Amino acid sequence: MAFGKKTETVHSTAYTGAGPVTKSTSVVGKTLFIKGEVFSDEELLVEGTIEGKLNIRHKVVVGKSGSVSADIDAKEVIIKGIVNGNVKASQKVEIIPEGILNGNIISQSVKLAEGAVFKGNIDMTPREEDIPSAVDNKTTEDQDDG
Repeated sequence: MAFGKKTETVHSTAYTGAGPVTKSTSVVGKTLFIKGEVFSDEELLVEGTIEGKLNIRHKVVVGKSGSVSADIDAKEVIIKGIVNGNVKASQKVEIIPEGILNGNIISQSVKLAEGAVFKGNIDMTPREEDIPSAVDNKTTEDQDDG
């Protein structure tokens, strides 16, 4: 018997508490355990357990039954389950009610809902291109004086 690759189209209407799962979402099911580094160009819904590191180009949703012991680097991170690790998101981090994060956050936007648990530090430093340089400020001040 040869081993092969099974291709299956799945249309999901699952609700994560943070919006519907899109058709380009990878799902880590409740009984799945992953140890190591996870890389993806798709959104990721975690209802199972991941230990290691997550590097996701889009959104990561840690569902109510999800448990992540890893650093997460993504565009957007929504936590309804448990995360032990640092979270870096280029757009936003949201911890919704009953969500737990033990770790630091680096993001442009952070939303902690009532009932969320967070232990760590938050760094909301704007992106470098959003910070005017000292040269730009000096030039503007010189023009105002003249």
